[in-house]
Amino acid sequence: MKDGSGRGKGKKSRRVDEDLAEIMDQRESKDGIEYYVHYNEQNKRLDEWVSFTRLEDPKTEIGCGFQPEIGENPAPLIAPTTPTIVGSSLGDTKLDAPGTSDRKLTRNLKRRYDEIHNVQKGLEELSPIDQNLEKEHEEKTKVKNIQVVELGKYEIDTWYYSPYPEEYSNVDKLYICEFCLKYMKKRITYKRHMMKCCYRHPPGNEIYRTVVAEQSSVPSDNKQNGESTSGQSKLSEKGGSLQTLSVFEVDGQKSKLYGQNLCLLAKLFLDHKTLYYDVDSFLFYILTELDDYGHQIVGYFSKEKYSVESYNLACILTLPPFQRKGYGRFLITLAYELSKKEGKIGTPERPLSDLGQVSFRSYWGRVLLEVLRDHGGNLSIKDLSSMTAIRSDDIINTLQSLNLIRYYKGQHIISISAKVIEEHMKSTSKTKWSIDPSKLHWTPLSNPLTRRPR
Repeated sequence: MKDGSGRGKGKKSRRVDEDLAEIMDQRESKDGIEYYVHYNEQNKRLDEWVSFTRLEDPKTEIGCGFQPEIGENPAPLIAPTTPTIVGSSLGDTKLDAPGTSDRKLTRNLKRRYDEIHNVQKGLEELSPIDQNLEKEHEEKTKVKNIQVVELGKYEIDTWYYSPYPEEYSNVDKLYICEFCLKYMKKRITYKRHMMKCCYRHPPGNEIYRTVVAEQSSVPSDNKQNGESTSGQSKLSEKGGSLQTLSVFEVDGQKSKLYGQNLCLLAKLFLDHKTLYYDVDSFLFYILTELDDYGHQIVGYFSKEKYSVESYNLACILTLPPFQRKGYGRFLITLAYELSKKEGKIGTPERPLSDLGQVSFRSYWGRVLLEVLRDHGGNLSIKDLSSMTAIRSDDIINTLQSLNLIRYYKGQHIISISAKVIEEHMKSTSKTKWSIDPSKLHWTPLSNPLTRRPR
C-alpha cells in the first residue's frame, strides 16, 4: 500500500537472497521497482536498494535461531565486517552470555556483559523521552538519501542518512572536494571546481606532523628522512614507503562552511550524529595524508571549546578507505594528549557507537596495562587517572572487563601481577605509532569564564 508520495507504507518481511529482511521503502527506477531493505539483526549500514528479482516470500517459518548471512551474496553495498576486539583480554573475561551458564545473572553482571560485548540498549530500556527521540530519529533516517560519494580518488559507499539540502539528497552519487569538502551533484561541476579550488589543506593551523613508514609503521624523524615538501613518497631504510601525517585544528566559528560540510560528510558514516550546522562552539582536528596534490583528509574528531562535562571528544570518524590503519587509535591518543596539556581528565561524549566503543575500550586497555606494567601494578585508580588523563569511571569499567579489579570494603582494589599483565599485553592490539608530545604545537583556549576583566 502506498501513500500520496509514492513511498511504501508499512513494513513487510521478505527474503532477500536467502536473508530475512524488512522492506522499508520503494521507488521507481529505469529497471522497474526497487525496494529499500533492512536486514534483520544487522546494523543499518548494511541497508540497500534491491530489485524485485532478489525478493521472495518466506516459504517456511523462520525459527528464532535463524541467523542471516549477508556476506555470502553479492550486493551493491560493500558490507564492512563487524568490529571485534583483537585478542581475548578485552573480550574474553570468562563472562558467559546470559542464560548460557549456571551463574546467577545479576544486574551488575548483565551490565558488564553488555559493556564488554557492545550490546546496545533496547528501545524498551530507554527513558520515555529517549524512546520518543529514538523513534523520531529512526523514522527520519530509516532510508539513506545518498548511496555513494566520490572523494578524491575514492568512491565510497555510504552507511547512513545525512541531512544534505533537498536538491542534493535525491542523487545516487555526490561529488565532494577532498580539500574544501564542497559537495556537487555533477561530475562536470566537480571537475571545474577542482581546477579553481585554492585549498590544499584544511583551513586551520597545523598542530602536529610526523612521518611514518607504511609497511613497518615506525615513526621517523622529519630531518633524518629528508621529508619532501611536495609530499612525494620516499623509501625508508626497511623498504617501506614513507607517509606524512598531519593534524590541523579548525575553528568552527572561523571556518563555518568547512565545519558544516565536514559534519554532513561524517553523518553518512555515523548513525547518531546530531551536529550539522551549529558548529561555532566546536573545534575540529583533521588528520590528513600528504600526497603530491595536498593534504587529503582521512579522519577527524571534534570537541567542544568549553565542555562543562569535561568531554575531550564529541565525534570521531575514520573514513572507510583509511580504516584498519590505526588512524582511529591515533586520533583517540591525540584527544588525550590535548587533555594532558589542558591539565584535565577527559572522557568521550556519550553514547558511543559500536565502532567507537570498541576503539576506546581497546585504547584504554592498552594504555592502562602499559602504565601498570611500568609501575609494577602499585597504583590507585586516582594515580592511573592523573597519569593517563582517563576518567576514573572509564578506568574502573575497563579493568573490570579485564578482571583486574575487585570491590573490597567500599573501595576498588587493583588485583594484578606482572605475569597477568604480560598475558594481557600479548593479546591486546599494539599501537602502530605513538604521538610525540614535543612535536605537538598547541595551546589550550583560555576559558572566558576565568578571564580577568580589563
